[in-house]
Amino acid sequence: MKKSKELTIVKELTNIGDESNIVLNEVGWTSRVYIVNNGKTVFKFLKNKQYQEEFKHEINILMLIKEHKFNVKIPLISKLGVDNAYIAFDGLIGKSMTKELVDKLTEEQRRNIGTQIGLFLKTLHKINYKGKSPNSEGDIIEWLQNSFNKRKHTLKRYFSDNELVTIESLVAAFPQKSQEFGIEQVFCHGDLGYNNILLNDNFDVGVIDFGDAGYNDISYDFVGLEDDDMLDAAILAYDGDEILRKKIEIRRKLLPLMEMLFLIDKKDKEGVRQCVERMRVRLKM
Repeated sequence: MKKSKELTIVKELTNIGDESNIVLNEVGWTSRVYIVNNGKTVFKFLKNKQYQEEFKHEINILMLIKEHKFNVKIPLISKLGVDNAYIAFDGLIGKSMTKELVDKLTEEQRRNIGTQIGLFLKTLHKINYKGKSPNSEGDIIEWLQNSFNKRKHTLKRYFSDNELVTIESLVAAFPQKSQEFGIEQVFCHGDLGYNNILLNDNFDVGVIDFGDAGYNDISYDFVGLEDDDMLDAAILAYDGDEILRKKIEIRRKLLPLMEMLFLIDKKDKEGVRQCVERMRVRLKM
């Protein structure tokens, strides 16, 4: 569907005449998102029919989770387009977390956010899901190793030889490390990073973008919490043990690299630069 047609649908369904109250976000691979009145209403349009299965998966997940009571806000479907051409949500008021935002918070605020996320995951991980999972443990490992080998020459632009040797050893050891403490499959969000966590003015948490939800190891939903205080509070609220902490750390070390490989394909130079900085921090830990 053309963007002009999408915009017409958004305006008609929301009775919004002033386009300045509608913000378009085209960052995602599969969809375009229209944010109306600072998130009061959100529309997600399918970019290409080749992504129909992914779009349908997200719709099914949202139908599933709406039957459960969470301590945080989640998207609620208000309308579906013909042939699932779009999803309309009762939006979540708030802004996506960023490192810059988190750095300005007090330790108490960061831990409060972490506690909310830990309690959310405690409920989410108990959901009985019978559908297909987009990304299994094996899929993620295979993608990482193939992408790393494919982009090794490109990575030389950003890392020294010694850094690259260390990174390659982490990638090579990942399959064995992921098995070391056992795989505990639960229903995961699948992409719970800062960009998919919203905060309102009272620092209440909202969680969005369930398109990657499915069964995976329990640790995956904690890996995107980069702030140590926030992560610790989330694990404590979840009643996590030392094995969970160790599994999180194994995956946490490689997260900036995984994001970097993704952003290289998207030609996001600023995003790649930020991932390089974060990866260097991880290599020193």
